[in-house]
Amino acid sequence: MLKQRVITALLLLPLVAVLLFVLQLPEFAAALVIVAYVMAWEWARLANIQDNLYRSFYAMVTSLIALGVWYLAPALEFWPSTWFIEWHLTSTLVVYWSAIAAWAVAILMMLLSKRHRSFWAQQRWPRLLLGTVIILGFWVSAIAIRGASTLIEPHKGAFLLLFMLLLIWGADVGGYLFGKLWGKRKLAPSISPGKTWEGFFGGVVLSGCVAVLGIHFLALPVPNYGLVALVVLLIAVVSVLGDLFESLLKRQVQIKDSSNLLPGHGGILDRLDSTLAVAPFFVLFATWLGWM
Repeated sequence: MLKQRVITALLLLPLVAVLLFVLQLPEFAAALVIVAYVMAWEWARLANIQDNLYRSFYAMVTSLIALGVWYLAPALEFWPSTWFIEWHLTSTLVVYWSAIAAWAVAILMMLLSKRHRSFWAQQRWPRLLLGTVIILGFWVSAIAIRGASTLIEPHKGAFLLLFMLLLIWGADVGGYLFGKLWGKRKLAPSISPGKTWEGFFGGVVLSGCVAVLGIHFLALPVPNYGLVALVVLLIAVVSVLGDLFESLLKRQVQIKDSSNLLPGHGGILDRLDSTLAVAPFFVLFATWLGWM
């Protein structure tokens, strides 16, 4: 299994590199519409939709909404520029803040899952709506980060996206290693028995190391070291919450993976569950710190 995971990851690396550094912004946005379609198809399975035709219909609707948001929005290059300065109504603004609200609902679902397990597990349409908002929120946020490039720094947005992914991977790898070596106290036994508090803090440490290297390499401004440390901690927390939420949904419908698309890894949602959660908050933090 580990060998298969490594092979799949190595095969995916060139694709990720092309998405981040080769495609122009409109092409990147179009490619992410395809990714959103696949994620929506997998999400339908998490909502206990068994029929492939219905899953495909849900995925198509989600993709068409993304294209509608794109059509109604300002030019891609200006998506993130006025979100936190001028509070005017745009399609991207609605999707972005709806995604933040959706993650608040997701956290509530996790907190109440043990007490109201049957209620949350049986609500198909709310879960589908929640999935659409979360996936579109990721789509908008990823494009916003990728669009942070300038004439002087043409690859700035791509490096920021890579930086975000490395922070998430640091939290994930650190959580796994520290959890395996020293994990004793369960973090969320009713949702993901394998996660421990020791693993969580190990993930925070490794993610912090990645942050130090990334900030230095990208020459990102550091207005306050305590503030940056807080942001890294919050990103690690949100990353874990995204992972736990997908684990909760899978546990409720009694499946192991969202799909079998990636050998050894499961589905795209299984690889991007934390990224779905982190992306909108990274936009908020990066704007707050002056990185975008």
